[in-house]
Amino acid sequence: MSENPSHVQGYRETKAAKAAERYDQANAVWAEVEAERRAVDERTAKLRAMRLAQENGEPEGS
Repeated sequence: MSENPSHVQGYRETKAAKAAERYDQANAVWAEVEAERRAVDERTAKLRAMRLAQENGEPEGS
């Protein structure tokens, strides 16, 4: 027979499942944050390149 009553075992399993779900949700949110950060960085780099090209008198789209 196990050391813990069944309700304690069920509580531990539920607690572990909830923790795993929170962990998965946190990872998904961080993935979204990182994707948005990369998109902002890419747009910033593109705009900076366009501005520098314009300042140097290069035609647009180069």
